[in-house]
Amino acid sequence: MQSEIALIKPLQVAIGAAQAAAVPILERFRAHDLQVDGKGDGSPVTEADRAAEGVIRAQLKAAFPDIDICGEEEGSEDTGSRYQWVVDPIDGTLSFLHGVPLFGTLIGLEDRQSQAALLGVIHLPALQETYAGGRDLGVRCNGEELSLAKTSADQRAASSEDRFESTLLSVGDPLQFELAGCLEDYRTLTNRPLLRGYTDCFGHAMVLRGAVGAMVDPGLAPWDLAASRALVLAAGGALFSRPSRQEGKTDVILGRTDLVEMVADELNWTNKGTLET
Repeated sequence: MQSEIALIKPLQVAIGAAQAAAVPILERFRAHDLQVDGKGDGSPVTEADRAAEGVIRAQLKAAFPDIDICGEEEGSEDTGSRYQWVVDPIDGTLSFLHGVPLFGTLIGLEDRQSQAALLGVIHLPALQETYAGGRDLGVRCNGEELSLAKTSADQRAASSEDRFESTLLSVGDPLQFELAGCLEDYRTLTNRPLLRGYTDCFGHAMVLRGAVGAMVDPGLAPWDLAASRALVLAAGGALFSRPSRQEGKTDVILGRTDLVEMVADELNWTNKGTLET
């Protein structure tokens, strides 16, 4: 399943599943009677989260019954399959709850044997944008090819520091930094005039589009990261990751390779994690 030909069908199925999940999500978006519950970690979960994950699981299982699924709401299967789908039905539930259209559905496919990120899909239902791609397949959004490896002549002519200073950087929520024990890193980043708070998968999508040069996003669960990891690498970008102080979570910087390296250096993360390109 790791060749280009073999990944095409799984990618098509993942795109279809993510887009199908948009139906129950948008039906409940901005609904005044939306049912909201609290999870054990204090984070919210809605009826739309559960319905969307049900749709995704049904479609993935129908196409690939032997591949395990790890989902945020329904947990993980472990039949010993080499490959695993990793699903977040609504990434950015707080945005969804408050009527902000910057939430999305994430589906990634991983090789558990090699730990490789094979493919990813980020679907932004309210914006009608689907970012999809995988190893040796590149990345597209609604048919438009995206690449983090391509730079303009002006970018190539500029010094690394000039590129850094003139590029938008994004960060996750301040609370993420606090819970991950790196609030001082957030304070360091806020000194940059072009810092923006494009959180959750919307920020990751803006990185893929090249609108944001890099994003610092600490304390990510596996389902927050699987799709974006595959997409950033497939687009020719880089992902720096280190173990978070929160058990089972990961702190990441993702984006253009030169900018990821510069941000990691500025935050003194370089010797504390791994750079993937």
